[in-house]
Amino acid sequence: MGCEVCVACGSSRFSFSPIISGVARIVQCQECGTACTHPRVEDKELEKSYSQSYYGPENAKFVPVIEKWVAWMNKRRAQWIDKEVAPHSRILEIGCGRGLLLKALSHLGHECHGTERSDLAAARARKIVGIRIYTQPLEECLLKENSFDAVILWHVLEHLESPNIILRHLFKLMKPQGLLVIEVPNLSSLQSRLAGRHWFHLDIERHLYHFTPNGLYKLLESAGFEGIKRSTFSLEQCPFGALQSFLNFLGFPAEGLYKMLKKEVSLPYSKSLLYFSLAGLTILPSALFALAESFLGKGGVLTVTARKK
Repeated sequence: MGCEVCVACGSSRFSFSPIISGVARIVQCQECGTACTHPRVEDKELEKSYSQSYYGPENAKFVPVIEKWVAWMNKRRAQWIDKEVAPHSRILEIGCGRGLLLKALSHLGHECHGTERSDLAAARARKIVGIRIYTQPLEECLLKENSFDAVILWHVLEHLESPNIILRHLFKLMKPQGLLVIEVPNLSSLQSRLAGRHWFHLDIERHLYHFTPNGLYKLLESAGFEGIKRSTFSLEQCPFGALQSFLNFLGFPAEGLYKMLKKEVSLPYSKSLLYFSLAGLTILPSALFALAESFLGKGGVLTVTARKK
């Protein structure tokens, strides 16, 4: 789907956002604030962006210390979800990547299923004992209706071609009062407004949609969900998002620190030292900024839970 009609509220009233990155720009709904990338990235180019450099070689996306941090965050997230569902629940994660969250949930006794568009990431996830991975489109997975206690889309909804259609399909797959967990970048955050095209979470090469709280609420309600709750702070995402956005704004290579932590790029020692020194000096102010914007309800991400009616 394109940007002719808003996927969240159905409005056809759009305006061009001042956010421009390369040849692409953001087209934003004037009614609810939901935005989409225009022009849309072609499917072939989009698939290329989910390569080994995106997921990391040998099932390690980041340098070792960050890998441990990511694993700890996934365990912490799994414990939070575990408290919201019954023991031995049946859980589905859309876009499960390497399967780290499902692995943690499986260890807590849940039956775990995941979908993943990347064959590379899916192959790695399949090595985890106790979870089942599907690579075909969701509607072709032959999953039973009213069979899942929880569905997770963690930084995935913004990547989907038709998020409204996917959410309606997920509604059918979930049991009554089933839990829906979503996290997406928050287009109405202070990070986004201040950094503009330099915002780390914009990721215009891969993000087809960009959500605001109002737009995401309307999207969920139209799909049949209720009891929507939100948070705009993530220890994993917000401080680093503010830090990388600041470095981008200063004119350093786009997402340079992130790519270094992912081992995508290797800089001379002097430049690496400068980069990491500056990051060390600004990480505390970035964390304090992230806390402040979240306190104002304008944090860098939207973490939302809802229930099937």
